[in-house]
Amino acid sequence: MRARNMGLRMMQTRVYIVAADPGIRRGLQLTLQATGCPTRSFASGSAFLRDCARLPAGCVILDLSVPELGGSQLLGELAATGDRWPVIVLAKHADRAQVVRALRAGSVLLLEKPIRAAELIAAVHNAQALLRDAGGQRPDPAVAGAVTLLTRRERQVLDALLASERIKQTAARLGIAESTVKSCRKTIKNKLGVHSTAQLIQLVTRAGVGITGRP
Repeated sequence: MRARNMGLRMMQTRVYIVAADPGIRRGLQLTLQATGCPTRSFASGSAFLRDCARLPAGCVILDLSVPELGGSQLLGELAATGDRWPVIVLAKHADRAQVVRALRAGSVLLLEKPIRAAELIAAVHNAQALLRDAGGQRPDPAVAGAVTLLTRRERQVLDALLASERIKQTAARLGIAESTVKSCRKTIKNKLGVHSTAQLIQLVTRAGVGITGRP
């Protein structure tokens, strides 16, 4: 336990917290400051954007429910700045389309509220690695290669998932049973070595895998 804590204190990533709820901002700050991580918080997306051009490079923790400038819109603005702002997205019961948009916009990770300290710290370490390695956002050829090994049906289901299509819609469009769609999704996750839909979307997006548009 002591060695683990010493490792956490080596974190030097600057973290910018964008959340409307003061309790969330305070909780995140206390957790990260305990690891030696410098933080600064903002109550709205517009407040953060006003200052970000003058801020040192860092990681953004973004609550998707942030007011004024919506979380998804802010993600788009940050993506336009390049690799300078890896983003950790916080969401609670977010709908699938919102989650897909967040992950495809380049988020480091999606965390579901309430946030667990260990998950938060791991996500910030991930962001730290991206900032340290300019190649961290480059497409992963290994993952892209694994996607090419999916069957035609599996790729159709993956494309539907990336397009934010629900299981029922995919089944109706492809003329297959909903259970088949669910089975394909499970097989895809197994083949790519992930356990959740969020991880799957994140993995293939970073690998530069786009929607094929195959019928």
